Amino acid sequence: MRRRDRLAEDGWVAEFTEIYEAMRATPMNDWVGGSDPEQVGDACVALLRSLVQLNGESRVLDFGCGIGRGLVSLHKSGIRPRQLVGMDIMPPVIDFCEQHIAPRLANTQFELIEGDNDHYDRFIEQRDRQSHAALSAKYRDHFTDGYAFSVFTHVTRDDFQKLLTFVASMMKPGGRFLLTCFELNAYSRHMVMAGQSMFPLDRQRMADAGNIFIANPDDPLAFIAFDAGLIRDMVWRAGMAVTKVKYGCWMGGGIGDGLQDLIVCTKLPEIRNAQDVPMTALVARDPVAKSPSLTVRARRLLRRLTS
Repeated sequence: MRRRDRLAEDGWVAEFTEIYEAMRATPMNDWVGGSDPEQVGDACVALLRSLVQLNGESRVLDFGCGIGRGLVSLHKSGIRPRQLVGMDIMPPVIDFCEQHIAPRLANTQFELIEGDNDHYDRFIEQRDRQSHAALSAKYRDHFTDGYAFSVFTHVTRDDFQKLLTFVASMMKPGGRFLLTCFELNAYSRHMVMAGQSMFPLDRQRMADAGNIFIANPDDPLAFIAFDAGLIRDMVWRAGMAVTKVKYGCWMGGGIGDGLQDLIVCTKLPEIRNAQDVPMTALVARDPVAKSPSLTVRARRLLRRLTS
């Protein structure tokens, strides 16, 4: 590495170190799940990059950015997107990001958005926040890629649909949005019922659950899981389709690289004229001649022998 490049890289390392130290020092780190912010951010980015290819031309949405752990780790990993926008409903975390991150990371900005959530309402101040309609207009069909870690794990069914529709409006046709959630499917239901899941989930409550499983009725958004079919239906209603899935280790049985399930949603592409779509011709196959049956062969042989 040339000296100039090494000095530039050293400068980046110093910037990242200062940001992560500020994250560790703020009590807001506990609001967004706790643990070491650098380790959490790096783990999220590793999972993101295993499913979504990003580069310097990407326009990336960090939906529910919190104190910016993911987007800082994205820069640290070597990805320098053309634009990176973090959005959150909590004013203090956006203030933190604008103070500690925006001045240091190029092409990075933050938006305080409207919204409420029983799991986070105690951290939300009464401040002017941008509406979904205003942001949909501002970023219409804009982002090539996006992600939301630990957002759709703490929302009601109605909010799941509403937020997906909001996000889809900002994604470019063909754009990819990765979200994490807890998915109910045959395997996860079986493992919970067998007492094999990572969390001590109530088996009877799982047996009685329909499309939605709530672990604790007293705090319904602490752990909420949705049926796989319901998730795909909500994604489709939002104008996207599920194109990749990577299950999390919460189910038990040793599967998964991360805790939560990862689902990549692709916004439906623009429909072109069928004549303009390059297609591969089907392979032409000659019909296979039928072999004569044993009875036919026997008759032919008998005629030759008796003629």
